[in-house]
Amino acid sequence: MDDGARYDVAVVGASLAGCTAAVLLARQGARVALVERRGEPGFYKTMCTHFIQASATPTIERLGVAEKIEAAGGVRNGLEVWSRYGWLRPVPGPDYPHPKYGYDIRREKLDPMLRDLAAATPGVDLLLGHTATGLLGYPGRPSGVRLSSRDRSEREIAARAVVAADGRDSHVARMAGVRARVKRHDRFGYYAYYRDLPLVSGDRTLFWFLDPDIAYAFPQDDGLTLLATFQTKDRASWFKRDLEANFEAYFRGLPNAPDLARGTRTSKILGKLEMPNTMRPAAGPGLAFVGDAAMAADPLWGVGCGFAFQSGEWLAEELGGALADGSETVVDAALERYRKRHRRALLGHYLLTSDYATGRRLNGFEKLLFSAGVKDKTVGEGFHAFGSRSIRATDPEFARTIARAIKVTATRRDGADVERPTGPHAAGPPPPAAVARSRVTVGEVTVPLSSTGPHDATEAVVFVHGNPGSSRDWDDLLSRVGPFARALALDMPGFGKASKPADFDYTVQGYARFLATALEQLGVQRAHLVLHDFGGPWGLEWATRNPDRLASAVLINTGALIDYHWHYLARIWRTPIAGELFQATTTRSGLRFALRHGNPRGLPRAFVDRMYDDTDAGTKRAILRLYRATGDPAAVGRRHADALRPFDRPALVVWGAHDPYIPVAQAERQREAFPSADVAILDDSGHWPFADDPDGVGRLVEPFLRHTVGATADVAVA
Repeated sequence: MDDGARYDVAVVGASLAGCTAAVLLARQGARVALVERRGEPGFYKTMCTHFIQASATPTIERLGVAEKIEAAGGVRNGLEVWSRYGWLRPVPGPDYPHPKYGYDIRREKLDPMLRDLAAATPGVDLLLGHTATGLLGYPGRPSGVRLSSRDRSEREIAARAVVAADGRDSHVARMAGVRARVKRHDRFGYYAYYRDLPLVSGDRTLFWFLDPDIAYAFPQDDGLTLLATFQTKDRASWFKRDLEANFEAYFRGLPNAPDLARGTRTSKILGKLEMPNTMRPAAGPGLAFVGDAAMAADPLWGVGCGFAFQSGEWLAEELGGALADGSETVVDAALERYRKRHRRALLGHYLLTSDYATGRRLNGFEKLLFSAGVKDKTVGEGFHAFGSRSIRATDPEFARTIARAIKVTATRRDGADVERPTGPHAAGPPPPAAVARSRVTVGEVTVPLSSTGPHDATEAVVFVHGNPGSSRDWDDLLSRVGPFARALALDMPGFGKASKPADFDYTVQGYARFLATALEQLGVQRAHLVLHDFGGPWGLEWATRNPDRLASAVLINTGALIDYHWHYLARIWRTPIAGELFQATTTRSGLRFALRHGNPRGLPRAFVDRMYDDTDAGTKRAILRLYRATGDPAAVGRRHADALRPFDRPALVVWGAHDPYIPVAQAERQREAFPSADVAILDDSGHWPFADDPDGVGRLVEPFLRHTVGATADVAVA
């Protein structure tokens, strides 16, 4: 390449979108510089589901690479989708008007294949090992790019249009000052390759829609299968800490799950914790964006590869003819047409996928499609067309699919192919692999039990949740404690998935008696209590009655609440009629809105959804009875402090500074019950710091318990 070389188009980024645009523009007579910062022609993207939606198949065929993909072992992808409504197995019929299949092929093969095609296309100069360091003409209309090679020499190439194909974090976009619309992503993802892993679906993709979590099995080339899972971020801290065990345990118990013992994992488990959804204006004067540089949506849906091919072709179709005219006005008009076309085609998909990326559950329309699609072939075909991105939510065909789904739901009562999850998935999202879930009956109340560590140890860390909460609040800390101690967490009566009998004693004393009976039954003689919210009064009431069995205490936004007055919600709950009305009218969205107050980090949506789902009529009754039976929390707190102070048990106090329910001033006052307590304030947390900052809480609690478990066995009773 010579300094000052002139091209019709400079494409920055030689991956799927960039190569597609370069090839199709060159075929129309354009001279294209295809610039790539990496110098090795065989490089490829690793973080990818390697799933190409059927909507991109026509582009792949026009490029002339469909046969090459199949010759390289690429799999024509079909789809089998499980949801709680059953298996949806869409098989497009002979009159289906859209592409019937896409492809599964690893980027290790696909990316070099496209790059070889571009390099062999007359009119394309593939410039490997060159980094775009500036835009010529900026801050005005771009007129080319400034390049730096690996030997740090700089060159300039002029171009009538610059195309950014350099990914989600586009460097060209930063140089041009084009900002992206960014929507947060509240899921994380991990995947791994397995060889010779048989699937009941053969070469069709298995997709488990666990709502709100997702799992996949993608058949790939060369006898490989890619397993992937996307889960809500409230689980990320513990999942990544024991990654191999948690990843493989996640696939056990799924309907038609592959037997991992029959395959061999051939890769590391790869993952990504941050995957923001981004979208930029697809073009401006002299500048266009394709592929992830234009829109990077939730990878959960496997749309990135397909949209890369399609956006590259859309740009070539709009821009190719305009380049022959020669004027900037005509070129810019073509770029504007491309911008509108891209927005018209993909904005709706971006909004839908980024909305689901919040970690929410299925909405009404989605439930309708899943439930009707398992019963009706026509709805199933509509599901396939929309899921493969061949139609949009605004298209008449989608409206007809919804109308058909409504009719099927209203008129057909035949059963669906329903297979329920088993094993760790039987009762919802699975716990950490090292944590066992079971149910125990204590007296006449049956409650879920999470346990880890040596099951026969008589010394245990005992986690007690508050209101509203459950044993699932403690998944992260349980997984931290299990390697060095026995640890237990119960759903307390009236909460979570526990029994909620009308005749239970919903008082502080009643819960303390229940805890005493449960620990006796479980063989726990010495307890390290980890308490939160109302779990504080329950646990400390037990401790005042069993001081010789209390080994230590971790108090998380709770404790002996001295000189404390009820918060505003408690005052509502304690008021007859007002409390019942409040409980009856609280909605899921209303709860999410209310919990924004006092939680500056924000609570994970899945955590709030679980809280809402667990708060059924039985829990609402338990809350009202509990608060109405606890008239003076300050008197209870003073009594607990006076009883426990002489023993001065080891204690750690962890408090979210923004707690609107129990003020942070109460943190230091816990030394009136535990004089030697360590106090830690989390400046950016609210009432549930173990949910909004699990790593921060874990860094405090784990070393404290490691130090105290076993070390306090010989503490004399004062």
